[in-house]
Amino acid sequence: MKMAEPRLILVKQTESKNVKPVFIDSEIHKQLLNLKNETGLPIGRIVEKFVKYGIANVEIKEDE
Repeated sequence: MKMAEPRLILVKQTESKNVKPVFIDSEIHKQLLNLKNETGLPIGRIVEKFVKYGIANVEIKEDE
């Protein structure tokens, strides 16, 4: 699977300022926990970055 360009960049941080619940599939949550452990970013902030990236890069197609 080819990665979309440009890539989403997460900048590591050492402290968490705000934590909010996110309800998602458990497998995606495990992947987010891995990103959280690697970057130090709270899951909510990671999800926010992915959502902002997705909104900015979405392509909508008509149903065929």
